[in-house]
Formats: sequence, structure tokens, C-alpha cells
Amino acid sequence: MEAKTANGQPPVLSINNLKTYFFTDLGVSRALNGVSFDVPYGRVMGLVGESGCGKSVTSLSVMRLVPKPGRIVEGSIIFNRGERTKDGYKVIESVEMTELEANGPKARSIRGAEMGMIFQEPMTSLNPSYTVGNQVAETIILHQDVNRREAMDRAVDIVGRVGLPNPADLVKRYPHELSGGMRQRAMVALALSCRPALLFADEPTTALDVTTEAQILDLMRELQGEMGMTIVFITHNLGVVAQMCDTVGVMYLGRIVEMADVETLFYDPKHPYTAALLRSIPHVGSTTKERLAPIRGVVPDPYATINGCPFHPRCDSFMPGVCDAAVPAETNIGDGHMVRCLLYSDKGEVEDNG
Repeated sequence: MEAKTANGQPPVLSINNLKTYFFTDLGVSRALNGVSFDVPYGRVMGLVGESGCGKSVTSLSVMRLVPKPGRIVEGSIIFNRGERTKDGYKVIESVEMTELEANGPKARSIRGAEMGMIFQEPMTSLNPSYTVGNQVAETIILHQDVNRREAMDRAVDIVGRVGLPNPADLVKRYPHELSGGMRQRAMVALALSCRPALLFADEPTTALDVTTEAQILDLMRELQGEMGMTIVFITHNLGVVAQMCDTVGVMYLGRIVEMADVETLFYDPKHPYTAALLRSIPHVGSTTKERLAPIRGVVPDPYATINGCPFHPRCDSFMPGVCDAAVPAETNIGDGHMVRCLLYSDKGEVEDNG
């Protein structure tokens, strides 16, 4: 039977117990240490957390772009290739991404065509030696049966649709000739050039001013509705999450520690880490004069081994002899709300950190 998500549609992406490690001279960095979630068709899912928690590595693992010395050591990544219908999404083929050769023909045929990615910094992601139009057209030629002239016409069209002025002229310009906001829009155009079913947006507005950020977010929402895309939005900005996302996964040290719809997460957070993140946000118009409550401590060294719950050294709800003894299992507390915390379940497992 075909799996369905909460919105009645099959998941475009299903990740189960994904582990991606980096093997270095300093030791083993467990960037992802058992990540599991489904991404429903037509929705925007947010991945949030502090820097170093594994958000970007999750997207790179799915795309089979993990750089050496990293590699996927365990877990499953199922990408449901399909087609959009008037009733939603029809799955044609389920692809186990971990079984594909990273640079093999099938993985390359999926990247760019059916999975797109907007990287954090467009100036380092766009090739400075080629014009914007050449880079967008190259992606189209690689994945679609068109000649160069047709590809360039499509490049002009998509560049215009992302709101860049005078697209016929702009496609002839190089990345260094564009402003930061224009480069980011060009990066969006590149990612959307083949109308992918699944788009990863890795902090696409981090380096932009607030006005340009709002424009880019509105643009992505508009194109997502128009094209029927599924988006995984990676950010550390909870304000952007509230504006963009339908569901949210909170990550800490390579694990999803809480997953819920966006309204539930903001108004009824369960994991102490989620609650601490929300307490650290300044609120416009607040009349209180209390100082913000930052999360004490820092994210542990990526090579460190922590017994028990990874968050327990920084947690205000720490229970000695409990939280430092076992890794909490996933607990479903209703309506698709999942949390990994021993406050809500005594189920846990002793982890082998050898």
C-alpha cells in the first residue's frame, strides 16, 4: 500500500535512521546520527537549529553531494519520483538514493531535474567565469531535450519570473556584476530551471537585507504554489520559519529532536531545546524589560561523545541518572507531534559511542 502523509498525499521524500559521518584525523564527526522524517508533497518543511546541528548535511546527503571524508554509513533515503496530477502527486518510481553511485548517471539525472538546491552563498555557488544565462541554460540542456537556443529562451523566461529586471540583458551578465539580492534571485532561477518536484533551500536569505529577504521569501512561496513544488527550508531564523513553513523539524547534534506543524511548535513546544530557542527570540513591541534568555553553554565539539541525551549538558530540565544514561527514543504525543525527550517517555537506548 502506498504510504500517505498527514495531507493525504504520498511523501516525496522519506528518510529513515540516516547516519552520515565524517572520518578525519581528529576523529569521527557524527554529523547525522539517526535522522528520520517524511516530506509531504506540496508542503514546505522547515529544518531549524543552531549552526553545526546537521541541517545542511541532511540536504547534501539526500542529493548525494556529501564531500569527502564524509559518507553515509547507515539508513535509507527514498525519493518518490512522480508526476503532478490535478489531484496531487502520483508516484511512478521509488528510488533508494543511498544505493546510487554519487556521480553515477541516475543520481546525476535526478539532481537538478527532480531535486533542486538553493545554496547559502550564491557568489561561491555561481561560476564567476560564465554568464548567468549560460549557467541556467546548461542545467536545462543537461536534463531536457532542447537545443541551446531553446535553453537560452527558457533561461530568459525563468530569470524574468524570479523578478530580475530586463532578463534578456541580465542573462548576458556575470555574477560579479549583480548585487547580492540579484545573485540570490539568479540562484533561485538556476534551482527552478527544470521545475523540480523537491527543492532544498539552504539558508537562501541569510546574507540579504530584510527588504530583499522578504521579497525572496514571497517569491519562493509564489513559485511553490504555482509549480506545486515541495520545499525543505533550512534556516536558523525562526521568524522565517513562521512565515514560510507548514511543518518544522528541530535538529540538535545530528538528530531531529522535535517535529510538529508550525503552529503547534510555536505555541506548544515540548522539547526543552525547542522551548529555549523560542525564548531567545526578541519580540517586536514587547513592553517587558527582561533580558533575553540565551541557551546556556555552546553546541558541543563535533568530535565529542556525549552519553545519554545530547542536549542534557545544557538542559534546565536535566534529570541526573536518567538523561545522562540513555538516548531518548522518538515519542509520538499526538497529531503528528514527535519529540525525543525522556520527560515524555522512559523509552531510550544506551548508545555505542565507540
